[in-house]
Amino acid sequence: MTDDQDTLIPDYSHLKVLTISNHKGGVAKTTLSKMLTEYSVRHGKRVLGIDIDPQCNFSARFVQMESDGGAPPQHPNFDPTDPAWDDLAYAPPGYWSIAEFFRLGYVEPYPTDNPNLHFIPSHKKELTTFLEQVERNSIQEAVVEHMRAMLSMEYYQEEFDLVIIDTPPQTSALTASAARAATHLLIPTEMQEDSVAGMADMAQLWQAENQTRQHEKLQLVGILATKYDPQSAAQRRTLEQLSLNPVLGDRLIQPPMRYLQTYANSSATFANPRSLFEMHESTPARIEAEEFCRVIYERIFK
Repeated sequence: MTDDQDTLIPDYSHLKVLTISNHKGGVAKTTLSKMLTEYSVRHGKRVLGIDIDPQCNFSARFVQMESDGGAPPQHPNFDPTDPAWDDLAYAPPGYWSIAEFFRLGYVEPYPTDNPNLHFIPSHKKELTTFLEQVERNSIQEAVVEHMRAMLSMEYYQEEFDLVIIDTPPQTSALTASAARAATHLLIPTEMQEDSVAGMADMAQLWQAENQTRQHEKLQLVGILATKYDPQSAAQRRTLEQLSLNPVLGDRLIQPPMRYLQTYANSSATFANPRSLFEMHESTPARIEAEEFCRVIYERIFK
């Protein structure tokens, strides 16, 4: 990679971008995305959530999605008579999603119940169609560079302190784009063979990504063991082996996220209370989450 190519990756002035990723599904990526978003907002940060997973579960926590859950609602600021739409490649349909973010080079984040949180939701059908077009037209590299170029724009740099990106459980131009856009990477993994293999793939992506960067490196915030059962001898052994890894051992985040039903309940779209952090202070899952979220938060804003 030449110096000229390195300079194509724009630096951010102060914005932190956290990508949460593992190529294995079911490792609590979305649950962590929700919790870290809520934790950071509660600590005064201006947060932008971005959902690039066609399942839209991260979106559904903060945006009132359409009845089928796969599409965002009309944006509250949408005005079909606005002449500015004439400058876009095609007129937006009244809503904004991550698909428009890539297709148009512009999107207006949705406001949420919290003034410090805005959100760019996913769209199941449009995002799936977009990925098919990317593969068919072989424009993966342009997609990979796009998200970082967008987030380096003045609007995002001035309006937000932290961007949190939830990713789908597969390798694609979108997940590579999320890694390219990131300043920090968090890898959640179960203490099971296939999940640890997915974690190892992400660790390789982290190292490969940094070979393309001359200046600002992608920081590995850490590896968080999720759905952890301390009563399982196999899981304890896997965690111990990972802790001894010469490259990744010191990246383990403590405490691990145990297999507690409270996490699943609090992550549900219509959970009551809406946030794990609104539960009683003595709730074991809240105590645990406060601790590992604090570790992650401090590593980002150290």
